[in-house]
This record gives sequence, C-alpha cells and structure tokens, in this order.
Amino acid sequence: MVLVYLSNSTLGQSAAPPDRDPAGSGQSLSSSSVVPEAQAEAAVLKSEAVTIATQVASAYPDDALTYALLGSAYYNTGQSVEATKHLQRCIALKPNQADAYEVLARVAYEKGETEESARLCQEALKHGPAGPELLNQLGRARMDQGQTEEAIRSLRQATRLPQAPSESHYLLGQAYLQAGDPAQAKASFLKAVSLAPDHTQAVFGLFTASQRLGQPEDVARYRDAFQKLEARDRRTLSDRSAQEETRTGLPLVRQTVARTVFGAAQIHWTHQRPDLAADLFYRAAALDPDQAAYRAALESFYVQRKAPADGARMFEKLTREQPANHLNFLYLGRLQARLQNVDAAERDFAKVQTLAPGWPEGYRAQAELYLRAGRKLPEALRLARKAVELAPAATHYHLLAAICAENGDRPAAIDAMKQALALEPNRPLYREFLQKLQEAPSP
Repeated sequence: MVLVYLSNSTLGQSAAPPDRDPAGSGQSLSSSSVVPEAQAEAAVLKSEAVTIATQVASAYPDDALTYALLGSAYYNTGQSVEATKHLQRCIALKPNQADAYEVLARVAYEKGETEESARLCQEALKHGPAGPELLNQLGRARMDQGQTEEAIRSLRQATRLPQAPSESHYLLGQAYLQAGDPAQAKASFLKAVSLAPDHTQAVFGLFTASQRLGQPEDVARYRDAFQKLEARDRRTLSDRSAQEETRTGLPLVRQTVARTVFGAAQIHWTHQRPDLAADLFYRAAALDPDQAAYRAALESFYVQRKAPADGARMFEKLTREQPANHLNFLYLGRLQARLQNVDAAERDFAKVQTLAPGWPEGYRAQAELYLRAGRKLPEALRLARKAVELAPAATHYHLLAAICAENGDRPAAIDAMKQALALEPNRPLYREFLQKLQEAPSP
C-alpha cells in the first residue's frame, strides 16, 4: 500500500482562470458563497479521512501500515506534529516503509530542516522506488543547502522517469541556474513550459536564463509572457489558500481522501474484515469518479467473495450517482456478464461507447461479450475492429483474430494474430493460437 498525501508538485504554478460570464464582462460567475462552501466541504472530507484512519489504527495496533495511513491523513490536514508521531511509530514497527520517510521528509522541509529532509529522502530511496515527487523533494533540499551538483543529479533522475511532471524540469532548470549554466537551465525551463504552459515561475526562469545568455529578443518575449501570467495570478489567486480549496483544490482534496479511504479498505480486507472493507471501497470510488483502480478493486472484492450480484447492485448505485461516468457502466457490464445477464451487459457496454466514444474499452468489452455468448458475431467483428482502430494493441488484435475465426475468416484471423505477435512476440498464447490457425484444415 502506498501512503497518500497532497502533492506540492503544482506549487509555483498558476491555477486555471475562473469561469467568466457569457457576456465577457470579466465578472466571475461564482457567488461569494462558493469559497466558504468549498472550504467547509474540504474540512469535512479531511476530518473524515483522519477519522477512518484512526479507526483502522485502533483496530489493528500492531500493523505498521495503519500508522502510515494515519500519519498521512494528519499531514494532509496540516497537523504535522500528529503526523510525525504516527509516521515514526510506523517506522519503529516497519523500518523499511519508504513512504513514511518521504512524508517525514516533507514535514522536515516545511520546518526549514533541509539537512534532515535530505537525509529522510535518502532513507526513502533505500527502501522504495525513486518516484518524481521524492526526487524533487531531495533536489529542493540539496539546492537549499547549496549542494547544487547533488541537486542536479537527483533532478535529472526525476526528469528521466516516464511521464516526468513539469515541476521536475522546472526544478532542474533552477538547479542549473544555481550552477551557473543558463543554457542547460533554459532547455529545462522550455521542457517545463511545454508540459505546463501556464507555469509562471518556469516562464520567469526562461526570462532569467535568456538574460544571462544575452538573448534580447527572448528576454523581451519571456518578460511579456511572465508579466501576463503574473497579472492573471494576482487576479485569480488573490486569496491562494481559499482558491486551493475551491475550484482547483477541492478535487485534489477529494482524490487524496479517496486514496486514504481506499488504503483503509485494503487494510480491513487484509485483516479479513470484508464487512468493513466493502463500504470503504465504495466510498473511494464515489469520491474519485476518474479512478479506475478503485472500481477494479470494488469489482474484485465481490468477485472474490463470489457475490457478483451484490457487486452489480453497488455499481448500479454508482451509475445513478454518477450517470455520466463511463467507468461505472463498464464495471457494471462486466459483472452483468459474469451473471450471464447478456442483455443487461450489452446495454451497459453500449452506454460506455456513448459516454466515451473515443475509448476502445467499451467496444472491446462488448465484442468479447458477443464472442463468449456466441451471438451477433458480425457485430462483434465491427466492434473489435473499432477497438483496434482506436488502440492497435496486441490484446485487441488477439480478440479480433478470435472473432474472425468464429466468423469463418481464417486468413483475416491469421493476419490479426501476426499483428498481435509483432507487438508482443514473447506471448506463448499468441504463438500457439497463430499456429493453431495456420494448421487448421481448409474449409
């Protein structure tokens, strides 16, 4: 289980501008009640996370992960003293819990203890993967200590990770400026801005690097861009703390609380308390409508308990609460298929396609449903081809090959399997199926 905490990777970036009225007068559409209402919801959610994590720690006092979860929940409410107490207890029980060190490193940095923050980051790296947030934190601490070369090493490692965030490139640019290398700094700032065009500080970094490189045209361009972003920031973030818990921050609070709730569900499930886990898996899915992993866990929970009908009822509830969420209909359809409710599953998968027409999974799921049920095979072929068109993945070609074979088109099935093997040549299942197709007697 991974600890959950509010990311600071967006610090220093501007938020999206608020909604404007249709007439373009520049007046915000929100009423003055939006901010206090959002703040109240955020406070309730954070309190819920702490309460749930406290209950888990009380239920399983010898499980180190419960204190990791509780410490993380307190950190997210700004209660660093309480967070530290529980995270240290976690480490006492389980010294290799990397995420506990990572959150403690954040607490130390926020207290100005940069040397301790760097030490804790290094402890985290000894026991867990080097994620971008951890490497960014180490880079910040090293820069603050004046250890520029060490900071560059950590931040270069962060930028080389898959899907490295813009903040890693921005911080690397800062480190290069500190090292007196404006050319490298400019390249890093350009990458940060390509990932986050409204990153005000990265644009200012481009202005600074261009000055040091003696590039007057770029100096003027980036000065103008920075001034525009800064002016917008002043308008939209005049009260930064309030803004962070309204339009831009409240979704982040919900997502983070959902991760805490999900972690609590996992711990209850590990301790053989499905009665306590079920509602929490559902709550996590309800809090974060975009997280497929929570829905997959909820589905798996009911499948493992051999209660797919109960799972279907939970997803039916989610579809009523979140009627525009295609993920809910996908997992509902999967459970209906397990229950042999082919017509219901068919409707659910069709709904996925309506809500997310550019997502291949809805087409793939319905094609597979028809293949397994042995019905509407020409329609299954159309759906499988659509999935391949949207995402030419090996699994989609494999499904297309199986449906082509069922439709009596062996040459097309062979061609599809060759495509699958070209993408994933080391899958024995694919090689065996292709061989079976090639050795089958001609009709």
